[in-house]
Amino acid sequence: MSTHAVVVGGTRGLGRVIVERFLTRGCAVSVVSRQRPPDFPEQARLHHFRADLERAEGFAGIWSRIVEAGGPIRYLVLSQRFRGEGDPWSGEIQVGLTATRDLIEGFAEHFATTDDCAIAVVSSVYAEFVGSSQPVGYHAVKGGQNAMVRHYAAKLGQRGIRVNAIMPLTYLKEESRAFYEKNKHLMDTYRRLVPLGRLGTAEECADALDFLCSERASFINGQSLFVDGGVSVIGQEEIAKTFTAL
Repeated sequence: MSTHAVVVGGTRGLGRVIVERFLTRGCAVSVVSRQRPPDFPEQARLHHFRADLERAEGFAGIWSRIVEAGGPIRYLVLSQRFRGEGDPWSGEIQVGLTATRDLIEGFAEHFATTDDCAIAVVSSVYAEFVGSSQPVGYHAVKGGQNAMVRHYAAKLGQRGIRVNAIMPLTYLKEESRAFYEKNKHLMDTYRRLVPLGRLGTAEECADALDFLCSERASFINGQSLFVDGGVSVIGQEEIAKTFTAL
């Protein structure tokens, strides 16, 4: 039987890229999102499940349906993001924190009992730093997700299920690449800010997720990994000097 991976929020952006990574590895992949997009590929090893994470009843029991259709899972990637039109605070908390907890708790009983098993959460550099482009709820959620990763790493690690996260900086993805590449001033800002001199890509973030959800990371548990080109190691004073030409 093929390795079964589940990707929540896997129809666009980074989520879609990690789905492609799993398929390339020969995995059977179950994708969870609110709607099945028109361009969702038809493949024997790829299945879509509808769920509304903004409502508890909108995804209750989805783990049972997925496992019934595809068997026990080995890897779970949580890359969902609140994109609704309601109150941003309650929406971020429900989709980013409550749904993450409920999905981990729900799937925990349905992992394979042999071989490597792992959960990977897409957090953000804003779990540790403040960014004016994101609301307070987003910051609270990402910090909470990192705490949740540590909690479940200790709890589920006893069952052989590793739990980790990645914390990406802003990155280029199919949906936003044109916007960034046309904005020369913004791209120049990132070239000066990031020690590697550029923005990362969804593909590079997916590489980190692909690693964490593999036997290559078999002894990595409870970690939140910066994927930021080195921005997080630069002091605020040094960044200020860079932008004031001191």
